[in-house]
Amino acid sequence: MSLVERIIFCSYGQNTCHNLSDPSSFELYYTELSERNFHNMNSFDTIYRPEGEVKGAVAIVHGMSEHQKRYRDFAEYLKNRGYGAVTYDLPGHGEHAEELGWFKESGGADMLIDSAVDRLREARETFPDVPLFLFGHSMGTMISRCLLQDHDQELDGLILSGAPCWQKAADGGIAAGKVIRFFKGKKGHSRFMDQAVTGSFNKCVKNPRTQSDWLSCNTANVDAYLADPLCGFPFTIQGYLDEMELMKRMHNVSGYHVTKPDLPIWFISGEGDPCRGGDEGFNDSISTLRRAGYQDVDAKLWPNMRHEILNETDRMQVFEAVGNWLDEHC
Repeated sequence: MSLVERIIFCSYGQNTCHNLSDPSSFELYYTELSERNFHNMNSFDTIYRPEGEVKGAVAIVHGMSEHQKRYRDFAEYLKNRGYGAVTYDLPGHGEHAEELGWFKESGGADMLIDSAVDRLREARETFPDVPLFLFGHSMGTMISRCLLQDHDQELDGLILSGAPCWQKAADGGIAAGKVIRFFKGKKGHSRFMDQAVTGSFNKCVKNPRTQSDWLSCNTANVDAYLADPLCGFPFTIQGYLDEMELMKRMHNVSGYHVTKPDLPIWFISGEGDPCRGGDEGFNDSISTLRRAGYQDVDAKLWPNMRHEILNETDRMQVFEAVGNWLDEHC
């Protein structure tokens, strides 16, 4: 996709962890908006351009039922360390979505993967001649792993944050979802499917304060997420089926057409993140890529953190670790 327009603008950014009533929690961000036409839909991506020399570029793929603005502080941190960054809203997400949780009539999984490929190439266009990295979080790691299957030659490194593990019940979930879709339609909603996808995650939290405590130990972050109308929305039935299709593909070892076996890949997560499926699920995610042929797959777990390690109280530990990893692989 071609770049349609770039607009330099100045906006006040607020991270989800900050206190909305505290003006001191607001920071001034200088960014670029990039208007792109993707699948006949206009979207506004955000470019974070370092003031000095650019060491590398990072395309960021956010997770399910959230949006790119939640990655502002992280992208600003990368920018200040000399890395250009590109963030965008996935199809069916963000303030410009036609319908939250809906991708398209058919081929939604391909559309999500294509959106990441497009933004990866946008990062390459914007920051040429430097190492190019992909950072995916949560469902964004599922998209990123599927992208890896046919596009590893375009990458110099991949970071997978809060990566969901493969679920043995995925095939059964797809079969059940198709039955529900028959009765309710593709754009219908199903509480059964809502619960099947994320309903069990809060069980990992003793005495939970909210239904979303599994996201983070940081209560301010959880409260901001719950108060954000662009977060926590349910997918349509077809949207869930598209997500399950991503899960099937990412776990298919034969689907990886490896051209860069030495590509550095890093799984990062909180020890208390239910998405990783405990040590067994986490190790399976790692071994899947190793069995596919990637030789440089590493991992790190942070204690006392859950799913959104970029929004935990001690998130600077994660920011710095990511920055150091990027420096090592430039």
